[in-house]
Amino acid sequence: QRLENSFAELRRFAADASHELRTPLTALRAEGEVALNNAREPEQFRQSIGAMLEEAQRLQDLVDSLLTLARAEADQQPLNRVPVELGTLTGEVVESLRILADEKQQYLTVETDGDITLAADATLLRHALLNLVHNAICYTPDGGRITVRCSRRDREAVIEVADTGEGIAPEQQAKVFERFYRVDKSRSRAEGGAGLGLAIARLAVERHGGWIELESELGKGSLFRIVLSASH
Repeated sequence: QRLENSFAELRRFAADASHELRTPLTALRAEGEVALNNAREPEQFRQSIGAMLEEAQRLQDLVDSLLTLARAEADQQPLNRVPVELGTLTGEVVESLRILADEKQQYLTVETDGDITLAADATLLRHALLNLVHNAICYTPDGGRITVRCSRRDREAVIEVADTGEGIAPEQQAKVFERFYRVDKSRSRAEGGAGLGLAIARLAVERHGGWIELESELGKGSLFRIVLSASH
């Protein structure tokens, strides 16, 4: 039964990945054909090339995410544990994404509870945080609030990403960490998401021996909580 489940998961992953790859490739080809057949002015060619570059970037992001998942699941990337101060790491992640929040006039803030240092793979943990904060920005309406908090709980280090977005229905909360799953399928394409961010975040945290908790209520927002052992 375990083997059958593994093969079924592999088939589903291959089908989902093929579908996601087909979309930007089809768009690239369509833009190229339109440019060749219809464009006559330099400005038209520039617009077509710009659209093709956007699709190429989506394709690159998708391939990079798939490679990250594959390598992490195969343990091909051993953890490079170094002392990481969570407040500093979280601040760097927030500042790198602040421009996206500013475009939506969102309030993006960081709260830290003193110095919290633990041994972690800074690159992998940053990747997890980037995905969680970016996800919060995408699903929080204009003018909303996103708060990232770092705290200590007994012998655990905790990072919370809370938003005032639309929330996630109870029946969907168990699925949001699945690869290619999207809560809002109508918006994900325009925002460039492939439904891999939360899957990568969970895997990155689990590689550290931690876990992610989710609390959400429709109409009130969501809170994603990373819990890590502070003793490592």
